[in-house]
Amino acid sequence: MTDWHYRAFSKVEHNERITRARTLMASKGLAGCICTSPELLYYFTGYEAHTHHAIGSQAMVMAAERDEPILILRDGDLPQADETVVVGRIHPFRLGAVELGMLIKAAVSELGLTGKPLGLDGSGPTMNGELAQSLEQALSDSELHDCWRLLGRLRTVLSAQEIVYLKEATVYANAGIDAFYETARTGMSEIELAAEIEYAMRAAGSDYPAVPTWMASGPRAYCQHAMATPRKLEKGDLVHAEFAGVARRYHSVTMGSLVMGEPNKRMVEMADGAKAAFEAGLAAVSIGRRIGDAEAAYRECLNERGLGDCCPMRFGVGISAAYPPVWENQVTIQYETEDRFELGMAFYIHASMQSMRDREGMLLGGSFLMTEAGPERLDKARMELVTTPV
Repeated sequence: MTDWHYRAFSKVEHNERITRARTLMASKGLAGCICTSPELLYYFTGYEAHTHHAIGSQAMVMAAERDEPILILRDGDLPQADETVVVGRIHPFRLGAVELGMLIKAAVSELGLTGKPLGLDGSGPTMNGELAQSLEQALSDSELHDCWRLLGRLRTVLSAQEIVYLKEATVYANAGIDAFYETARTGMSEIELAAEIEYAMRAAGSDYPAVPTWMASGPRAYCQHAMATPRKLEKGDLVHAEFAGVARRYHSVTMGSLVMGEPNKRMVEMADGAKAAFEAGLAAVSIGRRIGDAEAAYRECLNERGLGDCCPMRFGVGISAAYPPVWENQVTIQYETEDRFELGMAFYIHASMQSMRDREGMLLGGSFLMTEAGPERLDKARMELVTTPV
């Protein structure tokens, strides 16, 4: 198998990304940026930046004016770099023999950035306190500014090739949602049902997800970000799941709710309200419109139906390439957000219902791509409660 198979994007596309990053850096007065977040290393260089040793063992230093980025990687990871890196000079090191901060300091000097204002992805998911302190000490002669959101904004609008991978990921997500609807039965555990979903996606070709399959049922159905447990499904239970299909690290998120038998009156009331509110929020999504308007419309509908206290979760988030522990990008769909929807954005939105009063809950929603014609639904999860014979 030749090297091209492992490289997800062309050198032209990676260089275009770096050029846009440099324009952003210059606009903020930054001479360069230092990144340790795996999604940024992947986005700019192509490196498959696995997260099992992400903290303190990998970094990218990129100058705003010239030169290829420098990738600092463990020597044991050189084979993965050889397979996947498209752009960048690699500086390998032996893990534990030298601090990452000192290696970054040397790369900063090599690029002529010593003492100049620099960006650091301090708010990224792999930057812990110890690493941040180490880097601040190593770069004490430079003024440091957070750049995780700044550079991450480039990832919120997808290229044509990224959209190809997103749609491939949707094929895998759909295999998972089919398995959820078709294999759920009383007597099986939540873990067994999650296994059916995950097997279906992986068997179809899905990469590993940034977030495990979320699932809850019965008396714990009002938990939204719950891990599957040994609890066995019983007659009358509502069970919901949320998960993603993945292609080249691009995530297509899907979700659904089903009832083991017939739903009770409260379930029907919440499902009807969730669907109506979801549609109201979706109707407020269009190119150029304020992102916060979508959640505002969604919540207005919930309030009109007396369900305003059943949905503490935000309406949605942006999706693109991702690594554990998060699959979202820098787009957040909640009423406080002033940013605008743009052509090529991908996101999922959901009616995440949680009634603390009666411990009922459900999850309806899915992923979308912003097109000239409006938001295009990607996955095929049903916007209703699905009933399963018992």
